Amino acid sequence: MKFCIIGLGSFGTHLSRQLRREGHEIVAVDNDPAHINALKDEIEYLIQADCTNLSAFYEIPVQDCDAVILAIGEDFEASLSIASNVQQLGAKRIISRIINPLHGRLLKLLKIDELMVPEAMAAAWLARSLKTPDVINSLELGSGFEVAQVMVPDGMVGLTLQEANLRGRYQLNLVTIAKGRAAQASSSSRPAISKVLGIPMPNRVFEEDDILVIFGLAKDLRRLMEEMEGVKAEKLKS
Repeated sequence: MKFCIIGLGSFGTHLSRQLRREGHEIVAVDNDPAHINALKDEIEYLIQADCTNLSAFYEIPVQDCDAVILAIGEDFEASLSIASNVQQLGAKRIISRIINPLHGRLLKLLKIDELMVPEAMAAAWLARSLKTPDVINSLELGSGFEVAQVMVPDGMVGLTLQEANLRGRYQLNLVTIAKGRAAQASSSSRPAISKVLGIPMPNRVFEEDDILVIFGLAKDLRRLMEEMEGVKAEKLKS
């Protein structure tokens, strides 16, 4: 996919790097030459421009991008002006960082509804990873349900899927198993997945480098992890 990221402060820079690592094409834009220079060896398409000026977009392929992400920092007025320009140019999708609630309300008046507070998102994820450290990644679906990527609990290693009985005991569904191991759940690095095994068979034995993709209620997933931690503790005692 192709993304245009406007604003290369700390958040915009990290986002550009992460999306580039995942293989996406990035158009990165900022009016500060120092920010541009910091990414010159990593991002191929870098543009120094003042996007509050509509004429600056003549070299920015907004309409060709799958999404335009406004990662502007604290410049409230600039953010609104750029949002208006990007919308006027017919961007397919606009996602904007918001600075405060008023900023969010004004963007909604411009019909820009995909808003984010990166600091709040990071804090929520850190809180989650501290509470359930074996959860590598998760997607909340609403009503308490989520799809989570989980490092296999030590208490499940050596058991078959049938013996673990995730559906019967925890009301959880194992979607698939990937091979690989992440260093830490709270790390910014993604798990080094080498392959995905497809639909797991009931007699498949869990292995130490398994990464499980599980669907169910978050509370049931926490219960699984807590109980498996107890199983591990009992094994260590014996």
